[in-house]
Amino acid sequence: MEKKNVVGHNIRKFRLKAGITQEELALTSGLSQGYINQLESGKRNYTQKSLELIANALSMPIIEFFRDENEEIPVVSEKEVSYRKKGPYKKDFIQILNDLPEYIVEHYLTLLKLEKELQTKNKGNIYKNR
Repeated sequence: MEKKNVVGHNIRKFRLKAGITQEELALTSGLSQGYINQLESGKRNYTQKSLELIANALSMPIIEFFRDENEEIPVVSEKEVSYRKKGPYKKDFIQILNDLPEYIVEHYLTLLKLEKELQTKNKGNIYKNR
């Protein structure tokens, strides 16, 4: 059974996606072109340090080198809920708030206000970056 070269394959994939040659990756990472070639072809093993250098050169997290495209990734589906609509959960929510001490209700109210403020700021940033 042939050993899979997931890391080498991913290094090559991300290097090509970045539009750079092995030599350019070697120059930016501080490694040799031959070492990059051997990593990609599976003829040489990687070290943590070499992966850190390559990941920094490609501006990506190291974990991406270990993802196997052929592995199924479980998809978690979340039901989209609109909290503006009236629903049975609102009655439960109000009942829970009524049962809590005032200082805890104030704490959660402060958190909700901060969350809303952050979302408002982030929406503005999304449009600025376009």
